[in-house]
Amino acid sequence: MARRRPDGWWYPWIFVLGFVVVIGVNMIMLLAATSTFSGLSVEHAFEKGNAYNAEIAADKAQAALGWKADFGVAATRIEIDDSRTVRWRLTMTDAKGGPVSGLAVAVRLQRPTVKGFDHEIALAPTGNGRYAAESSLPLKGQWEARLTATRPGTPPFRLRERVQIP
Repeated sequence: MARRRPDGWWYPWIFVLGFVVVIGVNMIMLLAATSTFSGLSVEHAFEKGNAYNAEIAADKAQAALGWKADFGVAATRIEIDDSRTVRWRLTMTDAKGGPVSGLAVAVRLQRPTVKGFDHEIALAPTGNGRYAAESSLPLKGQWEARLTATRPGTPPFRLRERVQIP
């Protein structure tokens, strides 16, 4: 007579198989994580870390100014080569709502996902706290604008904003 296995003899193997699956998935994730990301998300992280207190002081000085900025796209035009001609506008007001004039305004435009398309533009004053410029951008989509407005005798005003170019 053949010996019969007891009922449920394979139940422990369910746990073994479960652990094998979990360990296998973890190994795949570990390999993907270590082979695709260098761990460095900021260039010159040590220097930026040392300058952090200066950044905090600059933010406090900017907040003390009480200036407000309304920055964005005034108009876009699609060119034949599918690039975009963009008209930028900026309105600067002080703490009381009055116009802030006499600023030198520089804007650095960067693609957040693709390197190599950065642009620098200078906004010219158009009067009454308003500034404008026109630039050509090779790609539509999301851009990050880093605006710096300076005037002698006052701390620089900085603004970082994402804009969508249709």
